[in-house]
Amino acid sequence: MSKMSVRTSWLVAAAVLLTVMAISSGLLWLVHRMEEASEDRFGSATPVLVPSPDGGLVEEAAVAVPATEQVGTDGAPTYGPEVPPPPPVSISAQNSQGLRRVEFSPPIGDVFRLDYDPITDTLLLAVVETDGSGSIWRLSNDETVERVLMGGERTNEIFLGSDSRGTVYAGFAGPGTLYRSADRGVTWQQVASGIDGTFWGLTDDGNGTLWGSLHSYNSALLYRSTDDGLTWQVWRDFQRMFPEYAVTYREGDGRFKLRHLHDVAYVDGQLFVGVGDVARFTVKSDDGGLTWRQVWSEGFTAHVQVPGNGLLLGPDRLQSQGLARYDFGTDRTEEVWSPIPFGWAGFTYSLMRFDGVYYAAFHNEANEVDSFSGRSGVVVSRDGFSWYPFMEIDPLTNWARTDIFLAPRRDWTGWITLNGALYIFESPIGRWFDVHRAFGG
Repeated sequence: MSKMSVRTSWLVAAAVLLTVMAISSGLLWLVHRMEEASEDRFGSATPVLVPSPDGGLVEEAAVAVPATEQVGTDGAPTYGPEVPPPPPVSISAQNSQGLRRVEFSPPIGDVFRLDYDPITDTLLLAVVETDGSGSIWRLSNDETVERVLMGGERTNEIFLGSDSRGTVYAGFAGPGTLYRSADRGVTWQQVASGIDGTFWGLTDDGNGTLWGSLHSYNSALLYRSTDDGLTWQVWRDFQRMFPEYAVTYREGDGRFKLRHLHDVAYVDGQLFVGVGDVARFTVKSDDGGLTWRQVWSEGFTAHVQVPGNGLLLGPDRLQSQGLARYDFGTDRTEEVWSPIPFGWAGFTYSLMRFDGVYYAAFHNEANEVDSFSGRSGVVVSRDGFSWYPFMEIDPLTNWARTDIFLAPRRDWTGWITLNGALYIFESPIGRWFDVHRAFGG
């Protein structure tokens, strides 16, 4: 080989080496920039919970969470306070339904309300973080979770829901603000402020008019938007509409018997509103809110439409009311399942229907567990009349992390929250209803 060829080979090799080094440096810089830009993006995992062979209750072990390592201004590592994990739960081994807990690393806080979008296969989560602030997170199908909206610093209640067009709304009670997102949480627009509380429920007519029911300390207002959720106004004051209930219910307590609203639903020109908390009932208007009449003796806290002929309504009263069904044809409401004979709790904040199955979540309120510790979990039905015990999940603590919320998921599975943690469960498919026994059966 000539000297010129050798020299040329060395020059080519050097050029290749420099190119590789440049690409490596570029990749390292890109990774660093991605890490800086994704400080709110964490990973998640779903360990499988295996029932015990003896058929008893499985006590899920609490996950140990180390202190969060950070870097101080001097470059030395510092450690923040340990973040307590959500408390464990007891799960019925006979009907745990493949329950899997989603672990976030690091923890993001207590998860409450959920909103799932089947088109993008993403789940939005309303979260109360460890410092008490409220936020909205998005869990993608690649098992990464990202904070997409930060709410108030003193949030004690968060609303999260979507309308019939898929537009998402998030409300925070601390600052009394409402946000709107038309792209599944990528961008948000504040559309209301100064709200005395936050929405409990949201419904719409599919043509740009929406209603939001206010859950507040002592204000029973129904909000309305006529421009597709871009602006909101107080539309009806139920304390003025029902002044006989706008009176204090005990000495030394300034709250009224009718002190806030629960859920709201709109179907074919019929608007339904549930009221609470001492005075509880459901009213309906057929004339755009001019007149109202009572259709149930309980203020419904959750609902799901029964195809063609009615609404399934959830109760908010311990050891008193059960699931009820309002029939559009008969204009009557009848109870379809009572938790009382079976020792189940009476609070339902989440109802849903997907894959041809109705789901109802029952839980104990934190301030009720000392007087009555009923069973918590999920009951299911194919027709809305015959109900089956599906999943019994009882909190091992008596603090206010007991609310259960449900959302559908892909591949015959669903989402459920309990004690501030997020779980995946398997749907009752195949011959499930044929081999299980209904309540009272």
